[in-house]
Amino acid sequence: MKIAISGKGGSGKTTTAGILARVFARKGYEVLAIDGDSNPNLGIALGIPPAEVDEIPTLPRDLLTDVEDDEGNKTAVLSMNLEEIAAKFGTAAPDKVSLLAMHRIDHSGAG
Repeated sequence: MKIAISGKGGSGKTTTAGILARVFARKGYEVLAIDGDSNPNLGIALGIPPAEVDEIPTLPRDLLTDVEDDEGNKTAVLSMNLEEIAAKFGTAAPDKVSLLAMHRIDHSGAG
């Protein structure tokens, strides 16, 4: 099962995602939570201390590569499968949730 949470800023997306991830994990489901926000706080909602959230590695940009077919059409493909990505870049959170952070803005002008 895949669940995506979207909405306008300040609508509680991160809180909702954190609650759902922890509830499903506590029920025995394998949960991979992906924080796609440029200001990632899902780790905090999952119970990771704020100081540790700042140390979570983000996914490198070279995970996506362009592949061109015989007709010149380009398609972006992952250079690893999801299991490999989760194993290499995932961070363990409470309740056996695994967290991936897509990106973060580290300084002004970096977005």
